[in-house]
Amino acid sequence: MRSFIIGVVGLIGLATAQSGTSTDLSASSSVQSTSSASSDGSSSTTSAPPSSVPSATTSTIPSSASSVTTSATSLVVASSTNKATAITVALDGSAEFTAINAAVAAAQNRAIPTVTIQQAGTYSETVVIQGTQALTIVGPTASSYAGNQVNIVAGAAGGTFSFNTQKNLGIVLRNINITNTISVTNAKAPAFLASGSNMLLDTVALISGGVGVYQAGLGTTLITNSYIEGNVPAIHDKF
Repeated sequence: MRSFIIGVVGLIGLATAQSGTSTDLSASSSVQSTSSASSDGSSSTTSAPPSSVPSATTSTIPSSASSVTTSATSLVVASSTNKATAITVALDGSAEFTAINAAVAAAQNRAIPTVTIQQAGTYSETVVIQGTQALTIVGPTASSYAGNQVNIVAGAAGGTFSFNTQKNLGIVLRNINITNTISVTNAKAPAFLASGSNMLLDTVALISGGVGVYQAGLGTTLITNSYIEGNVPAIHDKF
């Protein structure tokens, strides 16, 4: 009889322990329980999640994070739409190019409207316009051709500055002196050999030792505030 009573007490204790464990789990998951009594005296218990538990499908992004994302996107878009307006040249390597002709080719290929020669000096090279892109080539500001700080010098029968196309859309030269060093009087060696239309030479000096300081096949060129010098009378030789 004692052992039976002890056994019953043991079962009651085990049931109580299990009930306590269930209650602890319920509390840890924040489940609220409510009891209600029916007309027949029986009772029922209903469990529901508290209103403070967020929905599993709801995602909230702080407004500060959203503004940072928007700002970063704007910066990327702005940087992608920015476009260079000039290519720079300097003999000492402090600019994008050290040669004018290479800068001219790059500007026309990339549709950049201006080549700015930043450093004074003598550029011993020929310059050839290869493409149709309109282009302005400008040296440091000068009040007259005598004050120009940029000199393009070469001995070239085809012209120190020339065109490889008749379809250019407009070339402007400012504050640059161009010299062809050939000194053969019976040879065509212009400083500037033009081809195409819509050309302006402003504050330049054209000097040549050959026939035709300035030559043009097609098109129109306006020359203003400039100086032309040659050792023969034929300043303009149309061919």
